[in-house]
Amino acid sequence: MFSQKYTYKTLSPYQKQLFDDFVEEQMPKGSALKLDENTGTRGIMRLACALFYRNKAGDVENAVKIIKWIFTLQNLDEKSKDYAVWRGNGKSSENYDQNMREFIGTDLISIYHKYKQKLPEDVRKEMEVCLIRTVKGALMRNVNPDYNNISIMSSFMMEYVGTEFNIPEFKNAGLVKAKAIYNNFLKYNTLCEYNSPTYYGVDFVGLALWRELSFSSEMKAMSKVLEKALWLDVATFYNANLQNISGPYLRAYGIDMKKSHAIVGTWIAMAINNPRIATIPGKNGVHLELEFIVPIVEMGISMPMKALAQFKKFDAPRFITRTTSNYYEGDRLKKVTAYIQKDWMMGGLWGNRKVSLILKTGTMHWKAENGDIGWLFVPGEGKTNVKVDETKMEIYLADTLAKTFQIYVYSKNITPENLRETVWKLPNMTLGIKTDLNILKTEILSQAMIDSEGVGTKDYPFIINVVYEIPANWDITKPLVEIIPKK
Repeated sequence: MFSQKYTYKTLSPYQKQLFDDFVEEQMPKGSALKLDENTGTRGIMRLACALFYRNKAGDVENAVKIIKWIFTLQNLDEKSKDYAVWRGNGKSSENYDQNMREFIGTDLISIYHKYKQKLPEDVRKEMEVCLIRTVKGALMRNVNPDYNNISIMSSFMMEYVGTEFNIPEFKNAGLVKAKAIYNNFLKYNTLCEYNSPTYYGVDFVGLALWRELSFSSEMKAMSKVLEKALWLDVATFYNANLQNISGPYLRAYGIDMKKSHAIVGTWIAMAINNPRIATIPGKNGVHLELEFIVPIVEMGISMPMKALAQFKKFDAPRFITRTTSNYYEGDRLKKVTAYIQKDWMMGGLWGNRKVSLILKTGTMHWKAENGDIGWLFVPGEGKTNVKVDETKMEIYLADTLAKTFQIYVYSKNITPENLRETVWKLPNMTLGIKTDLNILKTEILSQAMIDSEGVGTKDYPFIINVVYEIPANWDITKPLVEIIPKK
């Protein structure tokens, strides 16, 4: 296993830059700490953790100021479903996000566990009350174990607080939830939020908390099994030459990890410790979530050496099939297929009917010009099933009421002229198109459309939307469209 622990002084120059970029984002050099209605709660809470970790002159004092401010943003109404939830920022009118219990709660635990001797007595006591209150709220919600990224953190939070403060109800609830997560995984060796470059990163944070801070030897043992299996699965779908995880994605905000910040990319960047091959856009990326560098350096990394090697260098072409149990509308068991070559890869999802802009049902990536990544994806509209093999992607009709479906295509300097009916000629990639459908329109997306559709890249105007018309009474056993890579 590759196991790495970090202190601020032992971070490499590259790792330290990732950490410092986040700190400067939250508190620019030469500026005083700012806490107002526009301050984001999750980001500033992570800054408090970072300041304790860095421990330069004035850091602890600023971290304590943040914690005191955080206390004021928690909902204290025990009759509310949002009891013990934090607002997303300092605005009193801000809607509550139930998941903030786990994000803020686990960060408070991290500080309490490692630095409580540095806290003023009144702050420490209030933090203890706050943590007990937070777990009470989490128990009221009782998040489903299938909701992996939150349930993994929630189970840890319950077990830790229950053990630390001798509250058996909390401790037992945490252990029950942890075992349910673990047993669900063992059925198919997959998590329910499958193949998510975004949420896998949160899963790894939660499992690292199990590994490092849980009191339960059983949770520690389960974390080792889950971390190992999950890292090996991520590495199987990862293409080091393209610096991306192959789709399909059950939850992903972007499509190119080199441009859109995926949290699992921060883990990979820290592990390989090489900016030349790191899968992370840094502070210039889309959907910034730089704050996840903090729990990574605090908890450290544990991954199989085989996975680390695959993150560093492409090893071999491979065809992958997976079955995952998932609660999204459609089939309870979703089928995943993917094919990975050195210079291109593709993936498909079968059985989903959930409509979600962060769900990519079919995906393809390839090495385009000047190291850029070209891609296409079939969005999660609930209309289609997608499967791939070693030669093609096939898109099938899932919703017999659907009259259209669409494919988004990106490569620099392309126009609708590149996308003809039977062949799409793209930089470094030619795609054969086999279909009986008519194209309703082939249009360049506006920046507003790109943002609204969750495409997650700044490279406008090179994203094309191809919309196909679906005839009435279509034979669902026949592909709507076949896409054949000819790189």
